[in-house]
Amino acid sequence: MKRLGWLSSLLAIFVIYGFARIDAYSGVEDTSRQIQVITPEPVADESPMEVNADRLEYDADRRVMTGIGNVVIQQGDDVLTADYVEFHSETHDAHARGNVRFERGDEFWTGEEMHYNFRTREGDFGDFRAFSDPYHIRAKDSKQTAEGEYELRNVTLTTCDEEDEREFVIRAREARITDGTTIHARHVVVYQYGVPIFYTPYYRKNMAQRTNIDIMPGYSSRMGAFLLTGYRYQITPHVRGNTQLDYRHKRGFGYGQNFRWRTPDDSARGDIRLYYADDKKPIRDEREAGIRDGLIDNDRYRLGLSHTQVLGERDMLMAELNYLSDPFVQEDFFEDEFHSAAQPENRVTLVRRGDQYTASLLLNMRLNDFYENVNRLPEASLDISRQQIGDSPLYYEGNHSAVYLERVFPKGADRDDFDTVRLDSLNRIYYPTRHFGFLNVTPNVGLRSTYYSRTRDTRTVTNVVETVTEDGETVEEEEITTVDRSGPANIRNIYELGVETSYKAFKVLTEERNYLGKGLRHIAEPYARYSYVPRPNMRPRDLFQFDGIDRLDKQHQILFGARNKLQTRRRDRVHDMIDLDTFTIFRIEPERDERDFANLFFDARLRLADWVRINFDGEYDWYETEIARFNTQMAFIREDRSTLALEYRFDRDRRQLLMGELSLFPEQKWSFHMHWRYDIDENDLEEHSYMVERRFNCTGVGIGIRERDDEVRVFGQVWLLAFPGSELQLGR
Repeated sequence: MKRLGWLSSLLAIFVIYGFARIDAYSGVEDTSRQIQVITPEPVADESPMEVNADRLEYDADRRVMTGIGNVVIQQGDDVLTADYVEFHSETHDAHARGNVRFERGDEFWTGEEMHYNFRTREGDFGDFRAFSDPYHIRAKDSKQTAEGEYELRNVTLTTCDEEDEREFVIRAREARITDGTTIHARHVVVYQYGVPIFYTPYYRKNMAQRTNIDIMPGYSSRMGAFLLTGYRYQITPHVRGNTQLDYRHKRGFGYGQNFRWRTPDDSARGDIRLYYADDKKPIRDEREAGIRDGLIDNDRYRLGLSHTQVLGERDMLMAELNYLSDPFVQEDFFEDEFHSAAQPENRVTLVRRGDQYTASLLLNMRLNDFYENVNRLPEASLDISRQQIGDSPLYYEGNHSAVYLERVFPKGADRDDFDTVRLDSLNRIYYPTRHFGFLNVTPNVGLRSTYYSRTRDTRTVTNVVETVTEDGETVEEEEITTVDRSGPANIRNIYELGVETSYKAFKVLTEERNYLGKGLRHIAEPYARYSYVPRPNMRPRDLFQFDGIDRLDKQHQILFGARNKLQTRRRDRVHDMIDLDTFTIFRIEPERDERDFANLFFDARLRLADWVRINFDGEYDWYETEIARFNTQMAFIREDRSTLALEYRFDRDRRQLLMGELSLFPEQKWSFHMHWRYDIDENDLEEHSYMVERRFNCTGVGIGIRERDDEVRVFGQVWLLAFPGSELQLGR
């Protein structure tokens, strides 16, 4: 209980500090942006002055002009309006009262009283009000001391409008604004709903730079009580940082540092991700001990780099590098990233796109020896799009690559690594023709030649093993093992012969307007592809396996398919309500383990109404007369952005999953969000989460609960509505 007590105190301090500093970064900012108040500048030449009012009086002895009612004084770009103004024509001093507004260009200041000198362009602004998006700054008394510098008394700083400022407001006895952008405040108190929750003797804020404190307190059955914090800040106009300090009661402290960059023209963007945790309990129980022993210790970390660089109109560089302390650090501390990619990528790609080709250079290498990977060190490829050969009726298409491949297995695995140099070249010639005005027929021939510096030589080795029985007899037994060895270099040639044919037909079913749209048209496009590949000189069993190129083999088949569309017109554009593609494969010469017909494949996209979206795909087994695989996604969207999304996944050889997300009234004061994943075969609710959010006028509060992989997590979030999307992500 004592530990929970000091943890609660720590939590309170972070929450209070967060309210004092909370703000958010929302894109690249111009740091020259200034608070919208007047910055007087001395002028050498006085512009003509114009004075207008409902009533003007002039005191010749005092040389004072008095304007009463709708007073407007303008000199150059300085415009002063008020209910009452006394103007001294000799000194150019103006004393204004009542609904005072002072403008210069796009800048403005409002208040109830002010003194201003049109000659020196300095003055006492009195009641001060200014706006620096999204902050409102107000003061009971203000005085301009120099260009861009103000002294303020009784200051308030808030993202809320005046009538809502009790939700969140920072108050200070006195403050200074320097350079038109930075506020320095003393004796600062932060209020939440009128309750003082934090005090600091000094506070500094650059209004041109966005910063934010992200706070997520909560409790996890796996981690204990936790507090995840992130301090986001802008380093330069195009670089921002995020410093993380996390505490998990059962696991200890974690520290992170991220940097993200993006150029103004978006030609370069990327980020660096660093995280370290001194994990007090990396192995929770005996079940994990059998899996994690020898792979994990108390020092847990990850280092990540992503970068995309546009090098020109045609060239692009992409990089993704990740180095981890162990194979479980993502799963333990970055769950959402782990579920989207269990093994992070390590690759660098340089791509050039020409008018009729794409060239690339890829470097892919395993950085952590506890993963399995196919290293490409490097791979150069050239893809030539289908294009006409001179003035002939023939077309050419090619795919070429050169790569050093290395298949590496996790450290300690009972398999040996293997490698080869592979040069692959695929060349196809097409002869497109059209018959009867509608039938497209395209014969094609191809040759794929692949060079391997090493091939696979599989040999059976018989060893005689002696064993001693319980009676003391010695018995000899033969032990047969299969050994893969490196064979000599060789070239595999694969010849291809094929024909593609298709046609398109349509019928207008109606031209009347109905609730689906204007008119209805059906489009049918049957197609077939015949391909013949004789048995190559090298079979897959003769090659080390790296990817799909090495699995190519004899093929003699016909693919039959049909694509059907149902179209209408919505908002003066053609709209596909139904787009369905179905196909199957007839194997003319099936292998021993193959049937004559492959499954029936289908892929559909339904957009019957603007508020519903349905996709589904799968396979039907002709021989077993049952569905072999079926996936569907459905989304129902209301005008208020409430959404119900359902996804069903069925694999006859694996399992059935039902997933769903529900978001109710996301833009209203009260909103509700729910997510779940259910294993139908195991009757197991694998994951489910619920979150309730309450939006006040300028602040938002949320509380949620999630259960995943036998872990229960309760968490809370607080954010300012001026910065949408500033909440901490749930997965960290």
